[in-house]
Amino acid sequence: MRNTLRERVAVSGVGCSRFGDLLETPGMQGMSLQELTAGAVKEALDDAGIDGQDVDAVFAGNAMAHSSQLPGTYTQLAKWTGTQFKAGVHFEAQCSTTNVGAALAAMSIAAGVYDTVLVYGLEATRTKVKGYSPYEREALSHQQTWLWTDMAVNQAYGVPQGYDIFSTYNGLVALGYCRKYGMPIDEFDRGMFELCRTRRLHGSMNPKANIQERLEDAAARQGFADPYDYWRSNAHNPFVAWPSRLLSLVTTADGASAMVLRRADIAGRGKSEPVELKGFGISHSDLPWYGEDPTLWEFDRRAADAALRMADIRPSEIDYLHTHDCSHISGICTAEMIGYLDAGKGLAAARDGRLRFDGDRPMSTHGGRHAFGHAWAASAGSDTYEAVLQMRGQAGPRQIAKPPRISVIHTHGYAMIGTVVVLGRM
Repeated sequence: MRNTLRERVAVSGVGCSRFGDLLETPGMQGMSLQELTAGAVKEALDDAGIDGQDVDAVFAGNAMAHSSQLPGTYTQLAKWTGTQFKAGVHFEAQCSTTNVGAALAAMSIAAGVYDTVLVYGLEATRTKVKGYSPYEREALSHQQTWLWTDMAVNQAYGVPQGYDIFSTYNGLVALGYCRKYGMPIDEFDRGMFELCRTRRLHGSMNPKANIQERLEDAAARQGFADPYDYWRSNAHNPFVAWPSRLLSLVTTADGASAMVLRRADIAGRGKSEPVELKGFGISHSDLPWYGEDPTLWEFDRRAADAALRMADIRPSEIDYLHTHDCSHISGICTAEMIGYLDAGKGLAAARDGRLRFDGDRPMSTHGGRHAFGHAWAASAGSDTYEAVLQMRGQAGPRQIAKPPRISVIHTHGYAMIGTVVVLGRM
């Protein structure tokens, strides 16, 4: 396999909505999903210094048509985004959607088919279409969200009440990690507390995050002097899949993200510095996700190896990393597998503050799937959005002191599409 791009490709514009609830979150309350998406697309187009008629093709992603009622996404949003009459395709790769779209766009540009491609993703996991109007929305229960999500799992493994992602993604991985490295459960619990505290800190500094309250402040609001007592409270943070607790899990959200990819030689015409898409790797599998060792997921390893090989970089050269932390412990396992963190030392790094924006191994500085929130098809694009801002020095109070030269973004598309994208400053 050649595993290289014939031409250099750059991300020249990025955009992202706030993540939250279209019914009640400030800044997005009362908006339609169409308006939310159009705003993210406009931000990306403005960032690239172009408009919708300057793009050659649109790759639009949406995973759960049940919640958006937009199965022909790019056609239904053509006039909202100003891209009517352009080539387009609707696709989905679950939670990896937007970054799989970036890889598809990069391949089409490197092949000489297009010069400029718009990629966007949108999702509603907190709200759904109300009645027959495509613009009115109502609350969507978590139970319904997860049941619809479980349609992505091979139905041969399904059960009537839905596949139990929490035990597989959290509890079994956590127990495997503790057994593998001889870590006592109380030590694991403390590490997960510090990891969540870091994610919440990052979210508190991000005006687009779903949760903008630090863990310490949430604890104080509930009357706890020691935030670790709040963490261990079964009333506020119960075990969901022992030994993993509720606050180590994903927070669902409505949201949209977008990016503009261009030939590298024309990418610098926008208002901001473009970054090069240096490599990507995609590998998919199905249940069961792992073998005897629940901390090792082969499809992730293959995707990471392919991406780093295409980009011609070593793990030691990575300055910033996002891993898919729908489960905090699985995100740590992926960071260790990539080589960004030492094997068995990821939670120690969290306890020591090394994973913070001001630490030496910064990760998920937008707040991750817990604090920033998770809007399935839009989430990978939100991760890339954050990486690009960090590389440009535009991340505000959570800015990494030395803007990263190499960033790696890893995502899971349930179940299961391992996707890794490598970005480099030009």
